[in-house]
Amino acid sequence: MLEAKVELTVPLSDRRSRILALIVDDYVDSAQPIGSQGLVDRHHLGLSSATVRNEMAALEEEGFITHPHTSAGRVPSNRGYRYYVSSLMPERDLSQQEQATILHQFHQSARDLEEYVGLAASVLANSLRNVALITQPRLSEVRFKQLQLVELTESRVLLVVVTSDAQVHQQTLDLPVPVNQDGLSRLAARLNGEFGGHMAADLPMRDKSEPLHAVEAIVIAAVTDILLREQAHLVEAPIVEGVRDLLRQPEYGDSDRMLDTLEAVDERRLRSAIPSQHMGAGDVAIVIGEENLQGPYRDMSFVLARYGVPGGAGGVLGVLGPTRLAYGDAVAHVRYVSELLTTLMRQYYGLDESGGRA
Repeated sequence: MLEAKVELTVPLSDRRSRILALIVDDYVDSAQPIGSQGLVDRHHLGLSSATVRNEMAALEEEGFITHPHTSAGRVPSNRGYRYYVSSLMPERDLSQQEQATILHQFHQSARDLEEYVGLAASVLANSLRNVALITQPRLSEVRFKQLQLVELTESRVLLVVVTSDAQVHQQTLDLPVPVNQDGLSRLAARLNGEFGGHMAADLPMRDKSEPLHAVEAIVIAAVTDILLREQAHLVEAPIVEGVRDLLRQPEYGDSDRMLDTLEAVDERRLRSAIPSQHMGAGDVAIVIGEENLQGPYRDMSFVLARYGVPGGAGGVLGVLGPTRLAYGDAVAHVRYVSELLTTLMRQYYGLDESGGRA
């Protein structure tokens, strides 16, 4: 499981860890602030209410729980949720019955890739009663395929770049020195041979101390910029399901919060808000509250995973909800559905697990 990079203090004592975990679990279930006497009564802790109250005071002082001004109870802070998912949350897999229910829904579909994608969002939304989102499968990375350089004037050339997603890009470049077509063709042939099939991160900057190197550096910089822009365009507005379920959460009873939430789940805004920088292949990423960088998402949490064929088409799926999220359930469902969708995509394209033809 991949988590947002945050600073955590030294580990809590066993007693405080247990109390924090119970506060998180009870608050997720009830949406009501948690008091010390309630913890003692519900969980038979073998501790006095005064002892639990002292431990809760220490947890609050360390920033793991907070005190709503309208209640005597405590609720987890973003820091508390982060510590919980990083150190305390039990590992959970879906039961055989849960897996069978999800598999049945996919087997009932028309075995069309577009339908699989929409169904994945519906399954997650129905299972977790929060917003589910998924992007359509696209090439997970853009690679440089080939380029041509065409002389326009002595110091101006037309750069034509073909990328691995079959897009053709044209750009006019001004050069610091004159270069004829023969020199441009030789440079293009060398760059095609050296960098064909590579991603933007593989393209180095050249030494600009000599005229030919200066031209080469300008060309490579332009190709890199094209690859990065094309990579950014691969993320489309996601399919969104479960907005009604999210708005039924007690956090969104206030009309202003509801409007902010409706803005947050707008597909176009989600496209740029999905925190893909936290994600790696095969991981489930959890991004909590203020770890998100954009407005309404700072009171919400994402649980996300990538799906798709390694080196081929893929996308992002996951759940968006309040920070009071059942993280263990969300991780288990997101992981299972992403793995299932990856398997179905391999079958759809006739590929083995390495991405080659079966």
